[in-house]
Amino acid sequence: MGKRTLDFQNKTFWLLCWAILLNGVGVYAQNKLTYYQDVKPIIDEYCTGCHRTGQSAPFPLTSYEDVRKRASFISMVVETRYMPPWHADTSFGSFLHARVLSAQQITTIMDWAANGALRGEPTNTTETKALEEWPQPDMVLKLQKPFQIPGDNTEQYRIFALPTGSDKDLYLRGVGFMPDNKPYVHHSRLMLDTTHLVRPFDGTSVGESMEVLDSMNIPLYNAFWQGWVPGNYPLFYPEGVGKMLPKNTDIVINMHYAPSAKPEQDQSEVHLYFAKNKPRRLVETFVLDESWIVNGPFEIPPDTVITFYLRSPVVPMSLSLVSVLPHMHLLGTKFRCFAITTDGDMIPLINIPEWDFNWQQSYQFANLVKLPAGSVIYAEATFDNTRNNPRNPYFPPKTVKYGWGTKDEMMELIFEFLMYEPGDEYLDFYGLEAKREASKSGGQDRK
Repeated sequence: MGKRTLDFQNKTFWLLCWAILLNGVGVYAQNKLTYYQDVKPIIDEYCTGCHRTGQSAPFPLTSYEDVRKRASFISMVVETRYMPPWHADTSFGSFLHARVLSAQQITTIMDWAANGALRGEPTNTTETKALEEWPQPDMVLKLQKPFQIPGDNTEQYRIFALPTGSDKDLYLRGVGFMPDNKPYVHHSRLMLDTTHLVRPFDGTSVGESMEVLDSMNIPLYNAFWQGWVPGNYPLFYPEGVGKMLPKNTDIVINMHYAPSAKPEQDQSEVHLYFAKNKPRRLVETFVLDESWIVNGPFEIPPDTVITFYLRSPVVPMSLSLVSVLPHMHLLGTKFRCFAITTDGDMIPLINIPEWDFNWQQSYQFANLVKLPAGSVIYAEATFDNTRNNPRNPYFPPKTVKYGWGTKDEMMELIFEFLMYEPGDEYLDFYGLEAKREASKSGGQDRK
């Protein structure tokens, strides 16, 4: 082989090396993470519901500057999964709007923050989008008078009665709770009262009023009609599905206010959206409470960690479950619920391995869950009444029993459901598949 041939081969070898190296640099430059192309879609989907002006989060995350100056902090809270807040085990059930970042999304945010938090350039698909505007409600019910939140750094649990004054049954396609003083309205529970006996207790403490009503043995028409926590939006049902509000009903709000160091005021609202026609299918609610515990009495001695087991009556007919909400207070540590069919099959419903009293919500199933006739629902809830529980309201610990007060305890399961129709479990109830297809056809892949 001649010298000329060797020289040619050497030059070709080095040219190939340079081509590979330069190509790698080009790919690296092309794939640098930026806010607009990589991070903003994640922030918009999981964070800006709370982190925007006028909402409950302490700062907005609606612009590049908002996110860039907190890049390291955001990286830390997503890596530890402290944020976004979500407590249901998604391997045990599939839920709508689950605020759970994938490992890839966490890596994207961390790498972006660690490599300069680059801005990037907006495109047609990444321009700052206007936050979704909700339609105007057909009826707005305010607290009858502003509630004065005391500035003594105490949590407030208050009951409010909002008369609808309607002389006919109302059929609703949507319901929304709109907090007025967002930094201090922590969460709310909406109930229905057709007796009007709650009205005299308007503005009083939940423990005081509900204990009196319990002693009168007058049950609420609906002990859990709707729930709200920060980040929740008005809930709308698909066409032909809705809720019924009986005529002349009072909507009762069980409200939790966060502590404030100075006097504050709140006059929150309930927004009702009327259905054009009477819905063909009505969303109903049933509650499983402490009376169904099989290893009672429901009493938690001091210096004890105890698990209570709940068993429902046999479900008399097939149901389609829409949502589930477990409820405990400060001593709760974990909650699991499932159903067993007549064939011995297990239907997972919800598992919360680390209960957090401050983040309770209704979990909407991504698809309707069929609960066959003859099924039985089981639940397991663990309570820690020891000094090791930092949320224990008593030190030293003392016996805690059932009650509506924060320092009492509860074990409840609230389900929304429809009467089952064949094929419900395969129904695209919220139109998620249609939205995904529309997104695919209208979106642009990053090159």
